[in-house]
Amino acid sequence: MFTNHSKKKVSVHMEPEAQKNRRFIKLGMPMTARVWRNARIDLWASCLFSLFNVVINQFYIAFAIQQGASNLQVGLLSAAPAVGLLFSPFWAAWIEKANNPRPFVIIPNAIGRLLLLLPALFAYPSVYVAAALLFQLLMGISAPAYAALISRMYPSDLRGRLMGYVRVAMGILMIPLAYFVGSWSDAFGPSGPLIAASIIGMLSIGLFNTLKLPKQREKAKPIMGKTASRFPLQEQWKLVKENRTLAVFLVATTFSGFGNMLAYPLYQIIQVDVLELSNVQIGFARVAYFTALLLTFLIAGWMIDRFDIKYTLLFGIAAYAVVPMLYGVWGSYAAVITGNAIQGIGEAIWDIGILAFVFRLAPGREAMVFGLHLMLFGVRGTLGPIISSSLSTSVSLSVLLIVASICGWIGTLLFVSGNWKRRL
Repeated sequence: MFTNHSKKKVSVHMEPEAQKNRRFIKLGMPMTARVWRNARIDLWASCLFSLFNVVINQFYIAFAIQQGASNLQVGLLSAAPAVGLLFSPFWAAWIEKANNPRPFVIIPNAIGRLLLLLPALFAYPSVYVAAALLFQLLMGISAPAYAALISRMYPSDLRGRLMGYVRVAMGILMIPLAYFVGSWSDAFGPSGPLIAASIIGMLSIGLFNTLKLPKQREKAKPIMGKTASRFPLQEQWKLVKENRTLAVFLVATTFSGFGNMLAYPLYQIIQVDVLELSNVQIGFARVAYFTALLLTFLIAGWMIDRFDIKYTLLFGIAAYAVVPMLYGVWGSYAAVITGNAIQGIGEAIWDIGILAFVFRLAPGREAMVFGLHLMLFGVRGTLGPIISSSLSTSVSLSVLLIVASICGWIGTLLFVSGNWKRRL
């Protein structure tokens, strides 16, 4: 009797832990209750974020041009995301030491999303530029932290598909939202969409803050202790020297990404100033972008979990060579629609593909390696738009776009030659 009673007590005591680790089949994948809960929170937070994403990434520069932004200001707006990432390696080192990425994601996003109220209330090009630069500086803190946070939200064998499914849902919502924001802003101006995006963006990050993460063990001291360099870039470059696959990847994406950022402000100038498209027409182009984006999230997420990641990354890197070539050689509204679709393919792959690459290449050091990638994006993304927008008044837009395409093809060839006979 005594023995049976003891066993009963032990099983009752252990039941919550067993329940916690119990796996369910959801979306065709076995996962724990915590992972399923996180996936649902991520899904709903991302759906709320859809409006903010459409406004800040698809219409913000067009709004600024319509408010009188000069070509140089357009270049600064295009460079803003990269300027914020220049300091990512320093934030990444702090994030890794803190061993808790959540505050580095939540706080900068909460503050940054409120900044959209500034251009909504004060519709001057200089306010658009200042708000964008401040917002992206905050995102430079959030981006490397997000890479570390995702690795704790989802297990490695489910991560690609879950990230893809969440982004597919977000992309589906963005298709009608792109048309809706274009129509709304054409009828009443940009203030309404900017205010709505700010408020709903705040609700989104509040929901995302309710994620349940597993407890992390403290990292061994030698990793960031005496053997670690005081200057974070030294340790990050050491990782590159010791890993040829990582080095080739960084060089290839630097060329391809520079071409993309060199061309980016020119796309906006062509759409608004050269072709004189309305916000509704721009909205239709963004529908093509989001349709391709969500289909690519679905397909790429499935591919990442099943095949060598180099195949997926190749399509993403090559996409950034094709788009400026379309604008430079064709240069019509049809080229805008087609280019937006291919841009969506590229950006979807760069989003989840590069995260997955970092997770596989440097487990436990995601923030550190991703911070280095983001810093390089910061460099090319700052120089590219400023150079192209400054030259746009004296050099043909077609010539600048062809140069951007050549940079993209160089990056593609480097990636193929450096990795095709290597396993990533």
